[in-house]
Amino acid sequence: MNDLICKYVYRDGKEYGESIDVHGDRLIVKVGADFLAIPLDCVERIEDDKVFIKEFNNKEAKEVGKKWMEEKSRPVSLEELKAYGFGEEK
Repeated sequence: MNDLICKYVYRDGKEYGESIDVHGDRLIVKVGADFLAIPLDCVERIEDDKVFIKEFNNKEAKEVGKKWMEEKSRPVSLEELKAYGFGEEK
């Protein structure tokens, strides 16, 4: 699914946004200041650096996109940093 990331997303033949992540069964697309979580089954085709999507539930995509953004923006705890080897005293 990494072949869907960092591509221009087209809807109805017009540039719509940019794909930035695949999260579960959704393509995360940045559209202006919003992040939309568009179901992967709405991806019609991929051509070079372009992803073409069909109609989807915009309200649902915004809601799920907002949840994705909140999850990705949460602060990392010291325990999580230590689990990855950061914050250790030498």
